[in-house]
Amino acid sequence: MTSYHIYGRPFAGSLIVEFMMREAGLSYTISFPDDAERATAEFRAKNPTGKIPVLVCPDGGQLYESLAIVQYLGRHCPHLVPEAGSEAEKIYLSVLTMLGATMYPAYHRQHHTYQYGPEHAYPEIQAMARSVNDSLYDYIESLLNPYICGAQLTAADLYLYMISRWNVDKTQLRARRPKLAHLIDTIRAHPTIEATLASQPRHK
Repeated sequence: MTSYHIYGRPFAGSLIVEFMMREAGLSYTISFPDDAERATAEFRAKNPTGKIPVLVCPDGGQLYESLAIVQYLGRHCPHLVPEAGSEAEKIYLSVLTMLGATMYPAYHRQHHTYQYGPEHAYPEIQAMARSVNDSLYDYIESLLNPYICGAQLTAADLYLYMISRWNVDKTQLRARRPKLAHLIDTIRAHPTIEATLASQPRHK
């Protein structure tokens, strides 16, 4: 194997992997396994949860979980990672983990609610998940200057952009958060992000 391979879904959590691969100038291919393939023993050997993203490296090794992949790829694009030991690094690691461990699952509860409770509870589950994310977006709005780590664009900003795309009410998301709206627009116009989004299949 001479290049990386990503198992992903169009416009889903594998976007951050593609963003960083393109930023690092690394060669990769990508495939989009369906639900049936992700349920197979062969795929579960790559990721026991059966979820994407999975990154297979040229040496045959593989990583799963988006936060682990972001940390791994950070060594290939150091311009997206704050200096080790700096105050910015502390913010970066904290916010990136918050996005992946708290905000991402809250979006999952909104879009895949059937996995979290009976149908009669869907509205309450979704409302509680939206409330979690609204409070986190308010915190991020107070932090941005203009990026999460100040003047430096980092992988945390790219991750934030990815999951903000999943917001059910994007008008409401931006309305009270001008700095967040500006960040979203700035990252959307970035050549790496434009190229990645343009490459996504238009069917799921």
